[in-house]
Amino acid sequence: MRALVIGAGGFVGGYLINHLQEMGDEVIATTIASVPVSAPVQSLTLDITDAAAVGSVLQSVKPDVVYHLAGIAFVPEAEGNFEKTLGVNVAGTANIARHSQILPHKPVVLFVSSAEVYGQVRPHELPVSEKSELRPANNYSLSKRMAELVVERYGRQGLTYSIARPFNHIGPGQDSRFVASNFAQQLARVARGLTPPLLEVGNLEARRDFSDVRDIVRAYRLIATGEPGTYNLGSGRSHSIQEILDTLIEISGCKVEIRQDPLRMRGPEVPELYGSIEKVSKVCGWRPEIPLRRSLEDTYRHWFASLSESDNALG
Repeated sequence: MRALVIGAGGFVGGYLINHLQEMGDEVIATTIASVPVSAPVQSLTLDITDAAAVGSVLQSVKPDVVYHLAGIAFVPEAEGNFEKTLGVNVAGTANIARHSQILPHKPVVLFVSSAEVYGQVRPHELPVSEKSELRPANNYSLSKRMAELVVERYGRQGLTYSIARPFNHIGPGQDSRFVASNFAQQLARVARGLTPPLLEVGNLEARRDFSDVRDIVRAYRLIATGEPGTYNLGSGRSHSIQEILDTLIEISGCKVEIRQDPLRMRGPEVPELYGSIEKVSKVCGWRPEIPLRRSLEDTYRHWFASLSESDNALG
């Protein structure tokens, strides 16, 4: 199977490429300029907001499956520049869907959306299913829902597609702007003696559905090669941010002071969010396999090792 991974320079891209290659797929990847791919693969530079460039890549690669990972994924970044977010997340998705739909050999498109599209979920509505009401509550989730509508539109015109709605996924190499990776990085810096034993945190009471990126990419391939549809991806349960922090502190062995930073608070948040994974389990045979603690251990060890390598390079 010939797979095109669009947006392969992000956190998930390298994991997905490795998994696809392990499964015997031929993989071509794209990234924006100056962003390297972390896996050994043929790669092309592509700005998905350039419709002509998207069409050219799709026509030259002729993929069987398109994995669309590209987009602005950090909520505060989307809040800060909605115009850019619309251009990348919505118009960029439209370029991919439209040019995939008009190819003579039409590929399957897997669009990676987000569980953030469920938005303001009330406690009695948990766990959310794919049939739950969608109430996007920020620029990021709004852009993802709009992009879903774009994909659905081209589906009515002949595009074969699936939509993945992953909940929080973590693992080694995740951007330190995201909560688990940020805590792990701060603790690794303390353990290395690079900073005082003080951790800056935001809201620790929120409860979220965490799973491992390595499980998530397995699901992406199963969905893309299986029955088309929209699928939640997660663990099916919630954990508090406090629990994530406590586990990482235990893993690090550090004794630290915890200080709440007002700049890390996002304002009103949904107290708890987790999803049903019954559909993807039944239709695709997927369930997460990697325990949360292992994901956190691997994330912490990644930061601890990378700080050591950085120190050696500086030395």
